[in-house]
Amino acid sequence: MEYVNLQTGLRVKLDGLTAAEKKFYRQALKKFQANADWLAFDGFAFGMKSPVYTRRRARRDRLNDPLFLALKDMSLQLGVQQGRVARGKAKERKAVA
Repeated sequence: MEYVNLQTGLRVKLDGLTAAEKKFYRQALKKFQANADWLAFDGFAFGMKSPVYTRRRARRDRLNDPLFLALKDMSLQLGVQQGRVARGKAKERKAVA
């Protein structure tokens, strides 16, 4: 299982995720593909019930976690697509996961 952002080339291997994390990732991916509101997506992806906080204590571990990296990239893409986050390019295309 792998998260791929075709626009930026980011690839994140998700094979090491637990069953609960895989389920959460699939839910997040559906929200992303449905172009969920950026703030609502962030609340879901990084809220206190998010599995990115369950087994990792150190911030450094969380920042390098594959699930966190995939969710953060999806969040950034939604923010750019919805005009709430500037990436620095004059023209942005819709991301595909």
